[in-house]
Amino acid sequence: MFFGSIKKGIVGKTMTKTGKCVVVSDVHLGTADSNKEKFADFIDNLGDDVEHLVLLGDIFDLWRRDPVGVLLENVDIVQKLLNLEPRVNVFFVIGNHDFHLIKFPESYFGVKFDLKYDLSLEYGGTTYRFIHGHQLENKRFGTLEMYETFADMMCMAGDDVGWAADAIWEKIGGGVSILDKIRNVLGFSSRSSKPNPKATLSWVKGKTDEISLEPEKRDLKKLEEYAVELLNERYKGEFLIYGHTHEPFVKMEERIANTGSWVKSPATYLEIDAEGVTRKSY
Repeated sequence: MFFGSIKKGIVGKTMTKTGKCVVVSDVHLGTADSNKEKFADFIDNLGDDVEHLVLLGDIFDLWRRDPVGVLLENVDIVQKLLNLEPRVNVFFVIGNHDFHLIKFPESYFGVKFDLKYDLSLEYGGTTYRFIHGHQLENKRFGTLEMYETFADMMCMAGDDVGWAADAIWEKIGGGVSILDKIRNVLGFSSRSSKPNPKATLSWVKGKTDEISLEPEKRDLKKLEEYAVELLNERYKGEFLIYGHTHEPFVKMEERIANTGSWVKSPATYLEIDAEGVTRKSY
């Protein structure tokens, strides 16, 4: 069971028959390739029939950047999102690149986004489950806890990925349970002698380099298979919506869909209504 540690978010909200749900992810505000102006225009022009806006993670990109600096650069976007309430219900599901937001105090901008690990909304008899998608990395990183350690440290790394790798090693090396999981990934038994520290550190540095690559340079095709496994294992009967891979699609038969991204072009998102899920471009 690879997905046992996924944390729960809000469950059981029911959308009206007339309202739409708009889902967007991977805007990566704070990077040079983010379509910030287009995203701002998108927020300003959400239709009157939009009832819910789900921000499905990586809206901000805090990796190798000062998290506070990124938010200050994008305070106009934050304000636009806040101004949508109460006409539009805004939900924020954290991703791997903005994972560190969950540690921010309420004093930032005088507000606190109601951040979630996942979200469940019901519409037209279908339960839609929203996750960012980094949860699907479990098979490659051993556990979600381990991957989120990587994600959090990358948010504090500045431009120094080597520092992040050392910090991750220090953190996971201090926890016996996580270290045991690393032993298993590397082929060491927890009952045998201690693993070679250099081998383990090398693995950490390798994974840090791997998650730093652009999505198009990584092998993310397997994540779609993992999404189907997750659906069958944990969310049976639901419809899974995720982002993370920057590759938009809707597969009604498999009951999975991906939001795509707002990096470079095109800018893609999903709409959910009484007829189902539709892929859109802006």
